[in-house]
Amino acid sequence: MAQVTITINGRPHVVGCEDGQEPRLMELATQLDKEVRGIAGAMGQIGDSRLLVISGLSLVDRLNDVESELAKAKTDTPAPQSETASPNSSPDLSADLAQAEERANAAEERANAAEERAKAAEARAAELAQALEAQAVAATKRIDAIAARLQEA
Repeated sequence: MAQVTITINGRPHVVGCEDGQEPRLMELATQLDKEVRGIAGAMGQIGDSRLLVISGLSLVDRLNDVESELAKAKTDTPAPQSETASPNSSPDLSADLAQAEERANAAEERANAAEERAKAAEARAAELAQALEAQAVAATKRIDAIAARLQEA
């Protein structure tokens, strides 16, 4: 078992932990020290025991809020089910995410293809409009020519 010296509110404390957990313990101690210093700044130096008790209660209160929000989010959001999953099997979120990504990619490909077809149709429509305009001009010239011959006759 490893021994780590942590500092809370400027005072050292020796704490034991499992080997390899020292960095995590130091990280947690830093968070606790920040909480204690915040409360000490707001309330003054009211004694280490009181500061630690109030800090612990504050942290547990926030933890409970987060746990409540998580539980609410879990009940508010239906768990996704893959088409092949049975109702009794637990959903595999990474598989669902992969399926959703595949569907999104396929939809994007279809949208891109539809956009290309729309562009091609627009281009073809513009070509047809030009051709019709040219035919209309030619027909107008023929009609004018016929009208001129009829007036001469």
